[in-house]
Amino acid sequence: MGANAKQILQEVLCVNTEKVYDWILGDSTGSTTIPVGDLPVTIPADAVNVNVRCFLTDAEGTPLPINTEVAVTETAPRQDRQFEVNGSLVMLQRVMFRKTIYVVLEVTGTDPATGTMFLITSDPVSFNFMEMAFLCAPVGTSLVVRISDFSCLAVINTDDTGAILSFGTQIFVCQSIQTIAPVTLELTADLCMPREAIVEQCPAPVIPPQCPTIFPG
Repeated sequence: MGANAKQILQEVLCVNTEKVYDWILGDSTGSTTIPVGDLPVTIPADAVNVNVRCFLTDAEGTPLPINTEVAVTETAPRQDRQFEVNGSLVMLQRVMFRKTIYVVLEVTGTDPATGTMFLITSDPVSFNFMEMAFLCAPVGTSLVVRISDFSCLAVINTDDTGAILSFGTQIFVCQSIQTIAPVTLELTADLCMPREAIVEQCPAPVIPPQCPTIFPG
């Protein structure tokens, strides 16, 4: 396509998108103890090779990928706070919010009575957080929190006889915190056109190599 044709396809476009007013990274840590009796299935008596792991889920127990947005609720009106940043006074807002993180435990082991392995999945366990951040968050902006990284550690707590009592669970959450608002932008851009299709073609005939050393010699 020539340059003149490309210029003809250039237009001024209005696009609806979201403007980011502020963006910070934060972290949250939480811990809890889950009694063995809270599992939906009883662990076999004298189970051996017991291991436990935990992972991030939603309230229904469905695993969540990293960068998932989590629901947050602001718990107090935003309040203006003045800060000195690089020698200049900046007005920010104190934003207080609540979020809930859900974690599911998976317990595996071997039942010595039958010699078979078992897998027990817990119901989602909730971790509630009350948090605060100072952000550029004027009236009309919305708070968006996404999980940027997640790690979970679960340990098995036993009594003196080795019987399992509970599971100690600790989570570490890295989060992306943004304030955003919808905007309409005017852009001058080239319109996209379909690319050329890729067609599988038959290869050219291959001529077998000869042996010039011996023939014709």
